[in-house]
Amino acid sequence: MARTIERIVWHTAAHGRDGQAFDTTAAQIDQWHRERGWNEIGYNVVIRFNGAIEKGRDPRKIPAGVAGLNQTTYHICFSGHGDIAPLTPQQLESGVQHTIEMLRKYGLVERFLSEPDGLIVMGHREVNELVRRGLAPTPTTKTCPGRLVDMNAVRLLIHQRLTQPPAPEYAYDAQAAGELYRGLQQVYAAAAKLNLPDEAMRFLNQFRKQPEVDEAIRRWKTEPR
Repeated sequence: MARTIERIVWHTAAHGRDGQAFDTTAAQIDQWHRERGWNEIGYNVVIRFNGAIEKGRDPRKIPAGVAGLNQTTYHICFSGHGDIAPLTPQQLESGVQHTIEMLRKYGLVERFLSEPDGLIVMGHREVNELVRRGLAPTPTTKTCPGRLVDMNAVRLLIHQRLTQPPAPEYAYDAQAAGELYRGLQQVYAAAAKLNLPDEAMRFLNQFRKQPEVDEAIRRWKTEPR
Protein backbone atom coordinates (compact mmCIF):
# COMPACT_ATOMS: atom_id res chain seq x y z
CA MET A 1 0.00 0.00 0.00
CA ALA A 2 1.34 3.43 -0.95
CA ARG A 3 2.24 5.72 1.93
CA THR A 4 0.44 9.02 2.46
CA ILE A 5 3.09 11.70 2.90
CA GLU A 6 2.14 14.72 4.99
CA ARG A 7 5.51 16.35 5.69
CA ILE A 8 9.02 16.57 4.30
CA VAL A 9 11.74 16.63 6.96
CA TRP A 10 15.28 18.01 6.64
CA HIS A 11 18.15 16.41 8.59
CA THR A 12 21.91 16.68 8.97
CA ALA A 13 24.26 13.72 9.12
CA ALA A 14 25.86 15.43 12.18
CA HIS A 15 29.20 14.25 10.83
CA GLY A 16 32.13 16.44 11.83
CA ARG A 17 34.98 16.93 14.25
CA ASP A 18 37.23 19.74 15.49
CA GLY A 19 35.25 22.37 13.61
CA GLN A 20 35.28 20.50 10.30
CA ALA A 21 32.17 19.06 8.66
CA PHE A 22 32.56 15.94 6.51
CA ASP A 23 30.97 15.16 3.13
CA THR A 24 29.06 12.13 4.37
CA THR A 25 27.92 9.47 1.89
CA ALA A 26 24.68 7.52 1.93
CA ALA A 27 26.77 4.37 2.27
CA GLN A 28 28.35 5.66 5.48
CA ILE A 29 24.98 6.52 6.99
CA ASP A 30 23.63 3.15 5.91
CA GLN A 31 26.50 1.47 7.77
CA TRP A 32 25.87 3.54 10.93
CA HIS A 33 22.18 2.73 10.91
CA ARG A 34 22.77 -0.98 10.34
CA GLU A 35 25.17 -0.94 13.31
CA ARG A 36 22.22 0.33 15.38
CA GLY A 37 20.32 -2.76 14.34
CA TRP A 38 18.23 -1.16 11.60
CA ASN A 39 17.66 -2.96 8.32
CA GLU A 40 19.07 -0.07 6.24
CA ILE A 41 19.59 3.68 6.11
CA GLY A 42 16.71 5.57 7.68
CA TYR A 43 16.61 8.56 5.29
CA ASN A 44 15.12 8.60 1.80
CA VAL A 45 17.93 10.60 0.19
CA VAL A 46 21.30 12.09 1.15
CA ILE A 47 22.51 15.34 -0.45
CA ARG A 48 26.28 15.73 -0.72
CA PHE A 49 28.34 18.93 -0.55
CA ASN A 50 28.31 19.25 -4.36
CA GLY A 51 24.52 18.93 -4.48
CA ALA A 52 24.52 15.34 -5.75
CA ILE A 53 21.57 13.30 -4.49
CA GLU A 54 22.26 9.77 -3.31
CA LYS A 55 19.38 7.36 -2.83
CA GLY A 56 18.57 6.06 0.62
CA ARG A 57 15.60 4.02 1.78
CA ASP A 58 12.94 3.38 -0.84
CA PRO A 59 10.22 5.98 -0.16
CA ARG A 60 7.58 3.27 -0.46
CA LYS A 61 8.94 1.86 2.79
CA ILE A 62 8.48 3.50 6.19
CA PRO A 63 11.64 5.50 6.93
CA ALA A 64 13.36 6.09 10.27
CA GLY A 65 13.87 9.80 10.77
CA VAL A 66 11.50 11.24 13.37
CA ALA A 67 10.05 9.04 16.10
CA GLY A 68 6.29 8.88 15.94
CA LEU A 69 5.98 10.49 12.48
CA ASN A 70 7.76 8.11 10.15
CA GLN A 71 4.59 6.62 8.64
CA THR A 72 3.67 9.94 6.99
CA THR A 73 7.02 11.68 6.38
CA TYR A 74 9.71 11.85 3.70
CA HIS A 75 13.28 12.43 4.92
CA ILE A 76 16.12 14.39 3.32
CA CYS A 77 19.53 14.21 4.99
CA PHE A 78 22.38 16.62 4.19
CA SER A 79 26.01 15.57 4.43
CA GLY A 80 28.06 17.43 7.01
CA HIS A 81 27.10 18.88 10.35
CA GLY A 82 24.61 21.73 10.58
CA ASP A 83 25.98 22.89 13.93
CA ILE A 84 29.49 23.27 12.46
CA ALA A 85 28.91 24.61 8.94
CA PRO A 86 25.90 25.80 6.95
CA LEU A 87 24.72 23.91 3.90
CA THR A 88 26.83 24.57 0.83
CA PRO A 89 25.10 26.63 -1.88
CA GLN A 90 24.92 23.47 -3.96
CA GLN A 91 23.29 21.54 -1.11
CA LEU A 92 20.77 24.28 -0.48
CA GLU A 93 19.84 24.53 -4.17
CA SER A 94 19.57 20.77 -4.56
CA GLY A 95 17.61 20.45 -1.33
CA VAL A 96 15.13 23.15 -2.30
CA GLN A 97 14.62 21.66 -5.77
CA HIS A 98 14.20 18.12 -4.43
CA THR A 99 11.77 19.32 -1.78
CA ILE A 100 9.69 21.08 -4.43
CA GLU A 101 9.68 17.89 -6.50
CA MET A 102 8.44 15.92 -3.50
CA LEU A 103 5.80 18.53 -2.63
CA ARG A 104 4.47 18.12 -6.16
CA LYS A 105 4.80 14.34 -6.18
CA TYR A 106 2.85 13.92 -2.96
CA GLY A 107 0.25 16.62 -3.66
CA LEU A 108 1.42 18.94 -0.87
CA VAL A 109 1.94 22.20 -2.77
CA GLU A 110 -1.45 23.71 -1.90
CA ARG A 111 -1.10 22.78 1.77
CA PHE A 112 2.41 24.22 1.90
CA LEU A 113 1.30 27.51 0.34
CA SER A 114 -1.91 27.84 2.33
CA GLU A 115 -0.47 26.83 5.72
CA PRO A 116 2.64 29.00 6.20
CA ASP A 117 3.00 27.82 9.81
CA GLY A 118 1.94 24.26 9.11
CA LEU A 119 5.48 22.83 9.02
CA ILE A 120 4.74 20.87 5.86
CA VAL A 121 8.48 21.32 5.23
CA MET A 122 10.28 21.12 8.56
CA GLY A 123 13.60 20.53 10.24
CA HIS A 124 13.86 17.54 12.57
CA ARG A 125 14.14 19.82 15.61
CA GLU A 126 10.78 21.39 14.76
CA VAL A 127 9.00 18.20 15.78
CA ASN A 128 8.95 19.83 19.22
CA GLU A 129 6.54 22.44 17.87
CA LEU A 130 4.31 19.67 16.53
CA VAL A 131 4.42 18.03 19.96
CA ARG A 132 3.37 21.34 21.51
CA ARG A 133 0.41 21.47 19.11
CA GLY A 134 -0.55 17.89 19.88
CA LEU A 135 0.36 16.72 16.36
CA ALA A 136 3.33 14.50 17.26
CA PRO A 137 3.96 12.19 20.21
CA THR A 138 7.70 12.31 20.78
CA PRO A 139 9.93 15.40 21.33
CA THR A 140 13.61 15.57 20.44
CA THR A 141 16.69 17.10 22.02
CA LYS A 142 18.46 17.36 18.65
CA THR A 143 19.29 20.63 16.86
CA CYS A 144 18.97 18.77 13.54
CA PRO A 145 19.35 19.88 10.75
CA GLY A 146 21.65 22.19 12.70
CA ARG A 147 21.81 25.62 14.29
CA LEU A 148 23.28 27.02 11.07
CA VAL A 149 20.31 25.87 8.96
CA ASP A 150 17.50 28.45 9.07
CA MET A 151 14.32 26.55 8.26
CA ASN A 152 12.24 29.73 8.05
CA ALA A 153 14.57 30.97 5.31
CA VAL A 154 14.35 27.58 3.60
CA ARG A 155 10.56 27.66 3.60
CA LEU A 156 10.55 31.24 2.31
CA LEU A 157 12.83 30.26 -0.57
CA ILE A 158 10.63 27.29 -1.45
CA HIS A 159 7.54 29.50 -1.30
CA GLN A 160 9.15 32.01 -3.66
CA ARG A 161 10.12 29.29 -6.12
CA LEU A 162 6.59 27.88 -6.14
CA THR A 163 4.84 31.22 -6.61
CA GLN A 164 7.14 33.22 -8.86
CA PRO A 165 6.34 33.23 -12.58
CA PRO A 166 8.50 30.89 -14.64
CA ALA A 167 11.70 32.48 -15.83
CA PRO A 168 11.87 33.09 -19.57
CA GLU A 169 14.07 30.70 -21.45
CA TYR A 170 17.46 32.17 -22.15
CA ALA A 171 18.44 32.80 -25.75
CA TYR A 172 21.74 31.12 -26.52
CA ASP A 173 24.33 33.23 -28.33
CA ALA A 174 27.76 31.72 -28.93
CA GLN A 175 29.63 35.03 -28.82
CA ALA A 176 27.92 36.09 -25.59
CA ALA A 177 28.53 32.68 -24.03
CA GLY A 178 32.23 32.96 -24.81
CA GLU A 179 32.35 36.45 -23.34
CA LEU A 180 30.59 35.18 -20.22
CA TYR A 181 33.08 32.34 -19.83
CA ARG A 182 36.13 34.55 -20.27
CA GLY A 183 34.63 37.18 -18.00
CA LEU A 184 34.05 34.64 -15.25
CA GLN A 185 37.64 33.47 -15.59
CA GLN A 186 38.79 37.05 -15.05
CA VAL A 187 36.46 37.48 -12.06
CA TYR A 188 37.74 34.29 -10.43
CA ALA A 189 41.34 35.38 -10.99
CA ALA A 190 40.65 38.81 -9.49
CA ALA A 191 38.81 37.26 -6.54
CA ALA A 192 41.79 35.03 -5.83
CA LYS A 193 44.15 38.03 -5.83
CA LEU A 194 41.82 39.90 -3.46
CA ASN A 195 41.56 36.87 -1.17
CA LEU A 196 37.82 37.39 -0.89
CA PRO A 197 36.02 35.71 2.04
CA ASP A 198 34.39 32.33 1.58
CA GLU A 199 30.88 33.82 1.67
CA ALA A 200 31.63 36.04 -1.33
CA MET A 201 33.05 33.06 -3.21
CA ARG A 202 29.94 31.03 -2.43
CA PHE A 203 27.78 33.63 -4.16
CA LEU A 204 30.11 33.64 -7.16
CA ASN A 205 30.07 29.85 -7.34
CA GLN A 206 26.30 29.85 -7.00
CA PHE A 207 26.01 32.11 -10.05
CA ARG A 208 28.44 29.96 -12.03
CA LYS A 209 26.37 26.86 -11.27
CA GLN A 210 23.03 28.30 -12.35
CA PRO A 211 21.60 25.87 -14.93
CA GLU A 212 21.41 28.47 -17.72
CA VAL A 213 24.95 29.72 -17.08
CA ASP A 214 26.34 26.21 -16.86
CA GLU A 215 24.54 25.11 -20.02
CA ALA A 216 25.63 28.17 -22.02
CA ILE A 217 29.28 27.67 -21.06
CA ARG A 218 29.14 23.90 -21.62
CA ARG A 219 27.63 24.44 -25.06
CA TRP A 220 30.15 27.09 -26.01
CA LYS A 221 33.09 24.91 -24.92
CA THR A 222 31.87 21.85 -26.82
CA GLU A 223 30.72 23.46 -30.07
CA PRO A 224 33.27 23.58 -32.91
CA ARG A 225 34.59 27.04 -33.71
